[in-house]
Amino acid sequence: MKKKTSLILFFVIIAVIGGALWSVQHHTTNQEKATKDKSVVFEQVKANGSVGLEPGNEVPDFALPSLQGKQVKRSSLKGKRVILNFWATWCPPCQKEMPDMEKMYKKHKASSLEVIGINLRHTEKSTENVSRFIGKNNVTFPILLDEEGKVSKQFAAVSLPTSYLIDEEGIIQKKVIGPLSLEEMNSFAKY
Repeated sequence: MKKKTSLILFFVIIAVIGGALWSVQHHTTNQEKATKDKSVVFEQVKANGSVGLEPGNEVPDFALPSLQGKQVKRSSLKGKRVILNFWATWCPPCQKEMPDMEKMYKKHKASSLEVIGINLRHTEKSTENVSRFIGKNNVTFPILLDEEGKVSKQFAAVSLPTSYLIDEEGIIQKKVIGPLSLEEMNSFAKY
């Protein structure tokens, strides 16, 4: 009996040690992968000075649903200047710039300047959460939902907020990572 208990104890200890070693190795592998992914972005920044679409690039066409369910295509905005803003409800700088975006939209909605928010829906708890945020903050400019993150990947919007100032021909005139100031928006509106 004593021999049987010792044998069971021995196998339990071996199993615990094996599990601990596997856990450490698995954790290290995931850390290395995350570090490698960050390194790829860093190398792209180092090589090009930037990531994603830049001034002078043409905006690729895309189609996204609005909060109301209407499909909006980038091509339908040709002929208008566009402030295209990638954002999320959980992003404090995004929250901070929303009132200025709304001011710009109200001031210029009758002109050829369009303000459009692209919410990174795939990072949100729910679409209802986005709707509540929009309602609570009295946002009336169009909000599109990037439900799978495809458009944010197209633009390589890796930091929030990221805004693109796009001319009538669909060419990016300016890219701003971080909150877009009201002065920058007004300057673009006068362009």
